[in-house]
Amino acid sequence: MKTLTIAIILAATLLAAPADPVVWKLQIGPSTSVKAGAPFSVKLAAKVQEGWHLYSLKPMAEGPIATRIWIAAGQPFSLAGGIHAPDPQVMQDPTLGMEVELYEGEAVFTLPVKVNAGTAPGSQNLIVSASYQSCNDKLCLPPKTVQVEMSVIVGK
Repeated sequence: MKTLTIAIILAATLLAAPADPVVWKLQIGPSTSVKAGAPFSVKLAAKVQEGWHLYSLKPMAEGPIATRIWIAAGQPFSLAGGIHAPDPQVMQDPTLGMEVELYEGEAVFTLPVKVNAGTAPGSQNLIVSASYQSCNDKLCLPPKTVQVEMSVIVGK
């Protein structure tokens, strides 16, 4: 009976959890177009619902799942360097029994991107992927991967 009660409470908690407490948005800097072979920056913003958090880019051994951001192969864009992340909050997680790095509210990541040489001029679709795990003080949702897209005008 006790096991059934725990299972019902757990199921109710998961059903009460939002579908995804993190909303991702991609935006380019002030430039209206970029040239093939030229670097530029885009910002990937994660807006985290109140009461929730996601973890930093730093992998933690035997800890929660770190956020990972990348530009998949097969598009006319690639990363031109390391991703700049804001400073995370560092706290002791009593559930995990370890120090963790996390973001609450909003975290904006800056990605140095370059247009691959030989890319045709015109509108090109940039797709940035992010895998992450969101948690609150009671539960963690399963890890998730999202793709965020935007058009980039490639000039001559």
